[in-house]
Amino acid sequence: MLKQQPPAAAGGLTFFRLCRRLPIEALVWLAGLVALALYTPDTGQHLALCPLYNAGFDFCPGCGLGRSISYLLHGDFARSFSVHPLGLFALIVLSYRIVQLIRHHINFNTFTTE
Repeated sequence: MLKQQPPAAAGGLTFFRLCRRLPIEALVWLAGLVALALYTPDTGQHLALCPLYNAGFDFCPGCGLGRSISYLLHGDFARSFSVHPLGLFALIVLSYRIVQLIRHHINFNTFTTE
């Protein structure tokens, strides 16, 4: 009787192998969107790398954009628009960029391996 190999050993595509094959920029943008999806902006506690926030200013357009995208990913469209009106536009641009990077990577690898 033949022993069946696990999919990873048999050449299957695991999560880590997929991550190694994607462009680094796409992974960074995806990680950022996942972090914003997991972040709950209502708690008021977050890791701030923003120089304006760390300097004590209450308003920062970049921080508002991150909260806006987080509200969008949680489905709260009204609050997202009130925090930053360009949140939806930024989410569309980031999503488009991720798709373009992956499509270019797939097309480039398809044509170079033949």
